[in-house]
Amino acid sequence: MIFERGPTTMNRRQFVQLCAAISFGVTLPTPIFGQEKWPARPVRVVVPFAPGGTTDLIARVVAGPMSQTLGQQVIVDNRAGAGGALGADIVAKAPKDGYTLAVGTVSTHAIGPALMRSPLYKPDADFTPIAVMATTPIAVFVHRSVGAVTLAELQEKTLAHPGAFNFGSPGNGSLGHLAGLWFNQLAGLDLTHVAYRGSAPALQDLLAGRIHVMFDNIPAALPHIASKDVAAVAVASPSRVSALPDVQTTVEAGFPTFQILTWTMLLAPAGTPAGVVAAANAAVNAALRDEKIRARLAEVSADARGGSPDEAATFLQAELAKWVPIAKGSGASME
Repeated sequence: MIFERGPTTMNRRQFVQLCAAISFGVTLPTPIFGQEKWPARPVRVVVPFAPGGTTDLIARVVAGPMSQTLGQQVIVDNRAGAGGALGADIVAKAPKDGYTLAVGTVSTHAIGPALMRSPLYKPDADFTPIAVMATTPIAVFVHRSVGAVTLAELQEKTLAHPGAFNFGSPGNGSLGHLAGLWFNQLAGLDLTHVAYRGSAPALQDLLAGRIHVMFDNIPAALPHIASKDVAAVAVASPSRVSALPDVQTTVEAGFPTFQILTWTMLLAPAGTPAGVVAAANAAVNAALRDEKIRARLAEVSADARGGSPDEAATFLQAELAKWVPIAKGSGASME
């Protein structure tokens, strides 16, 4: 037997092990030439929404420095459809080798499955959380024709004109939809829901005055707040945000429980080796410690998070405990 130099070169110890195995009919663990270090090839990160949105932007901002840390390209793969369920399902059923990861959100991993009669995947059992990448509070936006600049004024005008006002969302079962229904319950209102296929068309109709209210991410509406086409009447968080420093929080406005964070979490298929999860987690945290990365996230009102896989798993369980009852009690459906 001839052993050539190169990828198959054996050292003396490996040669002795092989000979002993052959002599005794023993099957050696595979591979005997050294275990593949992850990642040995590019890693695919599935974003379950179309390019250009906040989730996609955060994933791309973090993927760049992750590539540098891991020494392999981290490729963002947009797989939109079914409110994010299509992309999440792809990862849930992917090989458990760390080469296909998911970006999960409150829609895909807290709300969506609770609204499906036959969910495609289990948001906790089918995934292993790696790290929370960022969180972003939503805000309550109103068209200028409503004439409200605070949440109290919106409540007052809506109560004075029952059935006259509506709210738009990116789609049935979306976070914007659930937020509107939840606010209706808390404030005793009857804002009528109008579903769209995405945030962009809903925002366009808000600007045109065809809908009156939206519960949505902050970045897309900022230019229109500056032009006074729409007003932000509250931010659904415990503290004010730098992008809207003069806008009250829902806590200040008298609705302390109405706090809603959108979030982006990196996840692997359940059963992915712990070493792979740890390496991916380290790469995410390294990216989020970079001040330039944190500044880019702040530009879209996203707060860099990070932390351990255990902390990410605890965060996910808390979001499930919060949103599943709200989703099931809303009467909404994604089927």
